[in-house]
Amino acid sequence: MSNSSYKEKKYRKSIQWVMTLFLPIVIIGGYFYPAIGFTIVGMIVFFMTLASKRGRLYCGWLCPMGSFHERFLSKISRHNVVPSFFRSTYFRVFVFAAMMGVMTYRLSLALGDAQAIGGVFRMMWIVSIALAIGMGLYYKARTWCVICPMGSLQGAMSLNTFRLHVSDECVGCHTCQRLCPISTYPGNFHDADSAKVPSIDCLRCYNCVENCPKGALDFR
Repeated sequence: MSNSSYKEKKYRKSIQWVMTLFLPIVIIGGYFYPAIGFTIVGMIVFFMTLASKRGRLYCGWLCPMGSFHERFLSKISRHNVVPSFFRSTYFRVFVFAAMMGVMTYRLSLALGDAQAIGGVFRMMWIVSIALAIGMGLYYKARTWCVICPMGSLQGAMSLNTFRLHVSDECVGCHTCQRLCPISTYPGNFHDADSAKVPSIDCLRCYNCVENCPKGALDFR
């Protein structure tokens, strides 16, 4: 099955095209009106609320950065498999701590000025996008999503929420891994006690569910 012919959940592609519009609004518009950066704060509040009910569904469907990578960057990406060490807890914690440290330091310099604070959030988004593009050109387009601090936070907030279940019908064909935006292989968890994919490793995009030839995957 080629990645150009896989099935997607209804409306997902259209929603992602719309969400990509937030990138130029924040990055370009924020240059002239830094307070636009507070849009990112609104997104954070929204996905933290959503994560308690649907895990990383925001990542898979609504994230402007993820939508851009999947709809645009994927056209020129080399699509190499995401390195396994990116999934380690230590590396994810390191990235989270580094990004949060930089943001906190910059916010401390803003001294309560709303325009400056908005500019900090915009700057952090630009840094994240630059890193994401660099990774996505060589590895899968959404490689950044494996270690994204905001994605990791959502995963940590939804450890047992709306997780992907792997049934006995799984035959280990790896179709799910090829079509997963972050190279997660649900088949690895087939023999686990819960037979469920860890929350942090699943974007709830439904690509694997829609394309599994055995119908072995579903969300619970």
